[in-house]
Amino acid sequence: MKKYTLMFLFLSILGIGVFSSCKKEKETKDDKITGKPNDSQGSKEADEGIEDVNDFINNRVGGGSAYKVSAYNLPCGVVRVDSTVDGNGDKTYTMKYGNQTTCGYKKKGGDIAFGLINGTNFSDTGAIYTLTYINYAVESLADGQVVTLNGTLYITNVSGGYTWEVVTDNRTITHRLRGNFQVTHSDNVVRPRNYFQLRTFSSTGGWAGLSLTINGDTTITSMTISETGKTHEGDFDYKTEVIDPFVWANCGSTFAGPYVLKQAYARLNVTIPTVSPAYIEVQGGYFYEYTNASLTPTLVNDCTTNAYKITTVIGPATTTVYQLY
Repeated sequence: MKKYTLMFLFLSILGIGVFSSCKKEKETKDDKITGKPNDSQGSKEADEGIEDVNDFINNRVGGGSAYKVSAYNLPCGVVRVDSTVDGNGDKTYTMKYGNQTTCGYKKKGGDIAFGLINGTNFSDTGAIYTLTYINYAVESLADGQVVTLNGTLYITNVSGGYTWEVVTDNRTITHRLRGNFQVTHSDNVVRPRNYFQLRTFSSTGGWAGLSLTINGDTTITSMTISETGKTHEGDFDYKTEVIDPFVWANCGSTFAGPYVLKQAYARLNVTIPTVSPAYIEVQGGYFYEYTNASLTPTLVNDCTTNAYKITTVIGPATTTVYQLY
């Protein structure tokens, strides 16, 4: 397996959508990954879908007035939201993506459906809702690659409450994500993804103190795991071990941020026949003075953080590089 393939896969784990109900990230040309299909896009697009649903739940279905939103615009690419009620009175919402509007450097098509399966409101303690990707296809206009997602995640509101209440009511809000989906690439290769994540929103005081912590939520051979699956190239099993949780923090004074990844330390372990060990470690929280290559980046874990330390081990070969966020 080529080293860059492992890199694309692993950096996607660190690219999880941040503060979905508080701040919507805009993709730029620097986000694009060019070339043939790679493992990063599946996880990235799955997380952007979660962002869209959380945005709707926290600003439309519940909490709009308390969050002081005078008007709500549907997430980019969504042309309408349908709702159906089954014989038990349970409501399912379906976001319909039109594949016409350009969202940054992407176009989105297909559906994402979501609805409560436990609890009366999304804000209830212990409420569980399903989020189902139904031929949810995202095309990258930068390289023409398309990934299509199908599958279901189960999201539990462990703490109860809406995420904006972290700031308005000084609450800590925790969500548990479990489930799996299939990623179909442009070359018709299909690969599975399995999520085991715990996401905690908290604040030390107002918007300026807002942070999001993401940890793994299952244990495999004494390791805390956040994701498992198979690689696009080689169909190799992988699992992502979280050594230190990922912590994004608001380094501004308003909800707009900027949000900085202050801490992250994880290892992508890949099972490759005849090659052992095979993994990449990525540690966030470094300050990289890139204008002076003679200086060694330092681990700071504060708002000046701007880089990862990336260590790749493939058999007997080990390399270490630093990469800007």
